Amino acid sequence: MAKNISDNMTFMLESFSEFNTSYNGSSNDTSLASGPSRTALYIGGIVMLVALLWGLFANILILLVVFTRRDLNNIINIFIISLCINDIINLGFNNNLVMLSYFMGEFPTGMLGCELATLFTVLFMGSSLWHTGLIAIHRLIVVVFNNFYKKISKRAYTCFVLVFARVIPLLFLAQPSLGQMAYYESRLLRCIVKKNYGPYNLLVIMFLMILPSIILVVCYIAVFIKVHQSSIAFRASRQKEWLKREIKITKMFGMVFLLIVIGYMPYGIVRSIDKQLQLSADFYVAITVFFAIGNCCNPIVYGAMDRSIRLECFKIFHLIKNQEKENGNALNTAQTTQMVVENEGETEVIPLNMSTKITQTNESFT
Repeated sequence: MAKNISDNMTFMLESFSEFNTSYNGSSNDTSLASGPSRTALYIGGIVMLVALLWGLFANILILLVVFTRRDLNNIINIFIISLCINDIINLGFNNNLVMLSYFMGEFPTGMLGCELATLFTVLFMGSSLWHTGLIAIHRLIVVVFNNFYKKISKRAYTCFVLVFARVIPLLFLAQPSLGQMAYYESRLLRCIVKKNYGPYNLLVIMFLMILPSIILVVCYIAVFIKVHQSSIAFRASRQKEWLKREIKITKMFGMVFLLIVIGYMPYGIVRSIDKQLQLSADFYVAITVFFAIGNCCNPIVYGAMDRSIRLECFKIFHLIKNQEKENGNALNTAQTTQMVVENEGETEVIPLNMSTKITQTNESFT
């Protein structure tokens, strides 16, 4: 019984170890004989290359837009910046190695790099999930405990989220077995954590997956209940607009969480069912590519659900007319100024440049 639980935990952890192809000491022919077809590898590599380029471009664009527009300097966008930085590093290192391994037919860095890549996958996955969990607590405080939110230091809580979401995953890299934890599975073309590290696998799943997910679900249920109750009680249109804005912000980060889960979980679920590796190796390539695409979709969520970021991105490429820009800016300024006057204690303003005083926030969502 205990062995089965440990094996299942190992299979789930493998969903965060998307590093495909052989150890450098093995020949390509031997590896590919028991692994995916060359056609599947080349098609998968091309799709991952397109997804990688898009993900890097879109995340860098979001960073550029938020950093260069002073009216976008607020707590919500700081969280978005932090998630974008996570994605850029993850795409540039982990996804890039996966893509190269598909084209080369071998892992580019050997077994040591293969294990480090596996552990870094755990690090970035955990960091992203803890970001969404701590942001869910932030949404709970803003919407449900707003009087308390007015009293706390916004800068301190923001720093806490940015640091804590990275420290917890880093703790899982500080262990004496580093360098001896992974092995190459030729059938899967993947470096995975050895099965005898059951306690480590269990801790990773509990603290980097399950715990932040539970926090997010509980907080979001409380937020939606509060919004439903308040929407009935509030008659003032401005109060309802504030609630509408907060729920849309909450939905945006909820979508980010769903993308993380949807991107990472399919492989783990399949492996927990296919313990004897009876499924086609090409099928495993397909779900790995699905994972890679999921890693690149967060900027789409930011642009689709944050009107301010979307407009600024369009401006860079001159995709909206000048008159539309002016009308959009005027509307945003009017709505934002009104919101600050009426809900001064409820705004989430925190400048990226702490020496600059920001008098208004721009978090209009459509």
